[in-house]
Amino acid sequence: MRLGAVDVGTNSCRLLIAEKQGEKLVPLYRGILTTRLGENLLQTGEIGEKAIERTSKALAEFKKILQEYGVLNYRAVATSALREAANQRQVVEAILSTCGIEIEVISGEEEAYLSYLGVKKGLGLKESPLVVDLGGGSTEFILGRSFMLSLPLGAVRATEGNMDFAMMKEVLTPLIEAKIDFSPYSLVMVGGTATTLVAIKLKLTAYDPGLVHGQVLHYEEIADIYKLLSSLSLEERKKLPGLQPERADIIPKGVQAVLAVMEVLKKDQIIVSEADLMEGMLWEMLGSR
Repeated sequence: MRLGAVDVGTNSCRLLIAEKQGEKLVPLYRGILTTRLGENLLQTGEIGEKAIERTSKALAEFKKILQEYGVLNYRAVATSALREAANQRQVVEAILSTCGIEIEVISGEEEAYLSYLGVKKGLGLKESPLVVDLGGGSTEFILGRSFMLSLPLGAVRATEGNMDFAMMKEVLTPLIEAKIDFSPYSLVMVGGTATTLVAIKLKLTAYDPGLVHGQVLHYEEIADIYKLLSSLSLEERKKLPGLQPERADIIPKGVQAVLAVMEVLKKDQIIVSEADLMEGMLWEMLGSR
């Protein structure tokens, strides 16, 4: 049976179509379209008309692909941007009437757990990792069912809010206040910033999920990439191998946020997982919790 997962994020919309073969999910199609749903949300508190149009257009395209693959069972969820938008209901209704996809706005806690489920299944880990899902508008921290925290730090939010390193670390203060010893746990990161870091490191001219999944990045490597990105103009960043041009404006702050997370957690390396929220959605649809 083919299943579909749609993630309506702050920066992009993603689609995953897969089927279960044995104990594995085999991806049949992956798609991502930059929509910037959260554009100017920080300033206005609402999703703008242009952002709604871009997102509706992307989801209409995804709907066609779902139909082409014969997918009848799929789930579409929205995260940080729609959670916070004052016009959340109007946006959901507008998208439903335009392209026929009903979006479910999930809590930060559910987003966190689904990301954790996707990572644990996707990497085949026996021990529980500390999963960090750094998105466009928020970052989720998850240790199985024992600890879940969603904080307002993301690549788009940090860019639009012009957050510096000190501000990022201040947002992460609840991690310290949690008084949890994170040292025994491997740090696994998911999200566009983390996967882009690997793509830049490997100088990928064409994105390959298989090459990205499971890669280890050290603090020094990430810091060097941040220095490189900071030294380039926006137009120069758009030409950098491994970096999607649509992400060029938000990637410096996104990478800076990764460094802030690592410093606060006192971690010197991360494992990057391609499997994340969407895989978690599919596993949950299959009955895994």
